Amino acid sequence: MTTIPTMGSKLTAGVLVGALVVVGAGTYVATTVLGSDSVSEGNAAADRLAAGRSTDVARALTPPDTEKYSGAQLVAAALAAASSKTDLLPAAPSDGTGTVTAVAVAWNGSTAVTGGARVTVRIDAHVVAHSGGLLGLESTSDGKGQRCFVYALRDGAVSAVRVIRCPPASEAMKLPKPAALSRAST
Repeated sequence: MTTIPTMGSKLTAGVLVGALVVVGAGTYVATTVLGSDSVSEGNAAADRLAAGRSTDVARALTPPDTEKYSGAQLVAAALAAASSKTDLLPAAPSDGTGTVTAVAVAWNGSTAVTGGARVTVRIDAHVVAHSGGLLGLESTSDGKGQRCFVYALRDGAVSAVRVIRCPPASEAMKLPKPAALSRAST
C-alpha cells in the first residue's frame, strides 16, 4: 500500500529544509564576513579607544585662566578634579566594552613661559571581547592598547598636542598629590 503525503507533511518538510538552509547560509556568512579579516583586533580597538580619549585629557589639563601654573600643578589639579591619586580622567561608568586610564608620566615648565608647561600622559585602554552574533555585527577580541601624548599648555589653553613613543615605566615621575590650582611661585 502506498501512502500519499498530505499537504501538512509537505509544508512541515519544506519549513524544516528552509530553516536548515537559512541556518547553514547564516553560518557561512558569519564565518566569511566575521572572519579574521573583518573582526576588529582587540589591540587595534583598544589603541583607537586610547587615542579617542586624548581630547578628554587635554580638557582635564587645561587651566581655568591665564595665570601662571607649573606642569606639576596642572597634573595635581587634574587628579583632584578626577578624584583620583593616579588617573587624570574621572571614572566613567563602564558600558561593558572596556576601560581607559590616563596617567601623567612627566611634566615640566610653566604656562607663563614661551614653551609653556609640558605634560606627558600615557593613556592605557583595555577592550573586552564581545561577539557580534550572526547578524553581521562586528566582533572584537580582548585586547590592550597604549598611546602617549605631550600636551603643551600656555596662556590658559592647550597650545599643542603631539603623539610620542611611550617612555619606559621606570622613567615615570612620582605623581604629585591631588590639589586645586593655586598660582605658581615666581
